[in-house]
Amino acid sequence: MVAGKQLARGGLVVAAGLMVLASALGGVARADVSSDQAGAILVFPKVIVDTAGVAQNSRGPVDTLIRISNTSNRPIALHCFWVNANGHCSNSPATSCLPFKFGTTTNPCGSGGYCLPDWQETDFDLNITARQPVGWLASRGASLCREGDTSDPPCLPLGPARPGPNGQDNDGSAVLQVPEDPFIGELKCVAVDGNGVPVERNDLKGEAEIVRSGQDVIDVSGYNAIGIPSILGTNNGDDTLVLGGPGAEYSSCPNILILDHFFDGANDPVSDQKVTTSLTLVPCSEDFLRQAPLSTPVQFLVFNEFEQRFSTSRIVTCFDDIRLSNIETRNADRSLFSAAVAGTLTGQTRIRGVGDSGHTLLGVAEEFREGGGSAAFNLHFHGTRPQSDFIYLPPN
Repeated sequence: MVAGKQLARGGLVVAAGLMVLASALGGVARADVSSDQAGAILVFPKVIVDTAGVAQNSRGPVDTLIRISNTSNRPIALHCFWVNANGHCSNSPATSCLPFKFGTTTNPCGSGGYCLPDWQETDFDLNITARQPVGWLASRGASLCREGDTSDPPCLPLGPARPGPNGQDNDGSAVLQVPEDPFIGELKCVAVDGNGVPVERNDLKGEAEIVRSGQDVIDVSGYNAIGIPSILGTNNGDDTLVLGGPGAEYSSCPNILILDHFFDGANDPVSDQKVTTSLTLVPCSEDFLRQAPLSTPVQFLVFNEFEQRFSTSRIVTCFDDIRLSNIETRNADRSLFSAAVAGTLTGQTRIRGVGDSGHTLLGVAEEFREGGGSAAFNLHFHGTRPQSDFIYLPPN
């Protein structure tokens, strides 16, 4: 495929067209995992809720607005999963010890306890009519809008009493709010039919907006959901979704994630503000059937502006949200992701999960400025690998 260029020779145009046609006729059409194309599985790697602003370094009250669009001319059903990555204190199981504390050395559980990692999923169903976007705040979820009810939108607008075009509605949807507040974790949605069976429909796009409301300012950072396309003609409709590799039903997740970033503590030469970056990683493989978290060794290959190379590694279990300069140490000043250590303002990090099967990763990053303000952005993807990743769904 030729993009962004115009071929001057008519013969080359014909040849290019024949190559595209031959490719289309010669095998199963495949599409890459992408943050700007529709897919059959949507992944929102980072969802934060802290409506009281009590979590340390959460920068005031936080909520996340989720938006999902059906890009097709037919209604579509989704089966979605909140993945709760909160830890809880050993001496107080109801006390959350969130992982997004930006490397604080303060024990959130006090001297008598420690933070126990946790992983739980909560699932719900969502029906979206043709060409319709829907949205909700993670702290509230969404139900059908009631006639004459003007309180606290958003809600799902089309019900049996107020259908949309051709009688379509959102009936049967029950978007649950996140299971606890404060919350940090992931949202994953799979396109299914009316019986909850996965279907080959690459019709879903999504966006997330993380909203922080301080005393004097509201700060919003947004990113695109990651779409994993189905491979047409391969889905057997069972509860095991195969991503890439032998017997693939969906496209393979990327072999390598690429993050272009400021090193932590660097001064932005335009604004002269110090910059820090938070990286969120989630595994492509997930077991929602047994609720068993997957641990993945992750390698980080870091280049500064002089192309000097550094490396480190880390274990990611289920979900990881961490400041760059705390990836390999609690002392941010000694980290290879520190501007003082790296020796340049900016760099590039290549991130790769390693293991015998799959173990690919997806993620997003958030950049924070010392004087306030943040921006979320998607990572770049590179390559595939021969092994499969698997998503195990609970029975219909």
